[in-house]
Amino acid sequence: MPWYIALTGSIIVILLGIYKKINIGLTMILGSAALGLLAGLPPHDFLLVLGSGLWNSITIMLIISILLLGVLGYVLKATGALEEIILNLQSLVADVRIIAVAMPALIGMLTVPGGAILSAPLCAEAGNKLNLPPGRQAVVNIWFRHVLYFMLPLFPSLILASQLSGLPMSRFVLHNLPLTIIGIVFGFYYLFRGYKTESNGFSFSGLRFWLLLKSILPLVIILFLVVFIDLYFPFALLAGIIIALLNYLPAGNKFTELRRRMKTMIIPGIKIPVALVIAGIMVYKEMLTRSEVIADLTALVLDMGIPVIALIAVIPFLVGMLTGDNSASVAVIFPMFMPLLPQEPLAYGAYLAYLYASSTAGHIISPAHPCFSLTKEFYEVEIKSIIVPTLPMLGVVMAAGLIFTMLFGIH
Repeated sequence: MPWYIALTGSIIVILLGIYKKINIGLTMILGSAALGLLAGLPPHDFLLVLGSGLWNSITIMLIISILLLGVLGYVLKATGALEEIILNLQSLVADVRIIAVAMPALIGMLTVPGGAILSAPLCAEAGNKLNLPPGRQAVVNIWFRHVLYFMLPLFPSLILASQLSGLPMSRFVLHNLPLTIIGIVFGFYYLFRGYKTESNGFSFSGLRFWLLLKSILPLVIILFLVVFIDLYFPFALLAGIIIALLNYLPAGNKFTELRRRMKTMIIPGIKIPVALVIAGIMVYKEMLTRSEVIADLTALVLDMGIPVIALIAVIPFLVGMLTGDNSASVAVIFPMFMPLLPQEPLAYGAYLAYLYASSTAGHIISPAHPCFSLTKEFYEVEIKSIIVPTLPMLGVVMAAGLIFTMLFGIH
C-alpha cells in the first residue's frame, strides 16, 4: 500500500489504543505491526525491527532512566522529602499566589504520570484563599506543572528527544529555558490579574531556606550534573537517588535505617509498565525507518515547498494534542522532521528545541492527557474552562519560541 495509507493506519491504531487506555508501549507495538503490515514488509522484517528497536544503546539508556525516575519519585515521597518541600516553602513564602504556582511546579518535577492530581488539592487550598473560581484553579494547576516541561531534563519525553536527535540535553534546556521563563511570568500575570494578596510575598528565614534546600537537594544535584557537567543521565539519577536515600535519616542507627530504605523503597519504585512505554516507542521509531515512510514523507514535504518552520509550529502541536502523550508524539515526529532541518549546528539545535516545544504545547492542552482529565474531574469543570484560558499562554510561549528559532536559524 502507499506510504501515506500505512502511516495513517498506524496512527489510527495508536490513537484508538490511547483512547481505550491501553498501555502506551503496547499501543505503539500494535501501531508498529499495523505500519509494517500496511507497508508490505516481509514477516522476517518484523523480528529484525523488534530486535533492533529493543536492543540498542539508546533504548537501554532510556529504559534505565525511566525506571530510575520512578525510584527517585517513590523515595522522595516515602522519606517525607515531598512534604518537607511543601512545608518549608509555605513557611518562606507568604504570597498565596506564589504558593499556588509553586505546588504544581515542585510536584511536577517528579514527572509522575497523572501527577497533577497530587498538587490539585494544594493548589485548590491556595486558590480558595484568593477566591479563584474552580476553572481558573484548574488552569493554574495544569499550566505551572507543565510549563517546566519545555526544558526539564527529568521529563521522559525530553530524554527521548535528546537520544533520538543526538543533541545534548543541555542544548534543549538552554534553548527552551526562555520559553519556560516567559510562560511563568506571563502565566502569573494572566491568571492572577485581579486576584491580589495582602502579604509581602516572602518571609525569609535562614533555617527554613536551608531546610528547603535540603529537601530539594536530590533534584538540584541531578539538574546540575545533567545541565552543567553533561553527565550520562542514568548516573545523574543514581546520584540523586543516593542523596534522597541518605536524606532525613533519623537519629540512631543510620546504617540500619539506610538498609531498610534500600529494601523497602527501591523495588516498589520500579514501574515496569512505564518501561514498556519506552520499548514500544523505540520499536515504532525503528519501524518508521525500516518501512521507508520517513524518506517518502520527507520527499513529499520538500516537493511541496512548505517552509519547515511553519510545519514544526503546527504538526507537532497537533500530534501532541491528538495523542495526549508527549513521548509517543516525539517518537513519531522527530524521525520525520530531522532530515528536513537546517544542518548548521546552531540552527539545527534551535529547530529541534522548537520542534520539541511544539509537541509539548499540544500535549499540555490535550483532553487525552491524564493530567488534564484528572484535573478536570477534581475541579468538576468543563473542558473549555481549561482550554480557553490556556490558549493565550501557549500562544505567547510558542510565538516567543518561533522568534528565537528564526533568529538562530539565520546563517
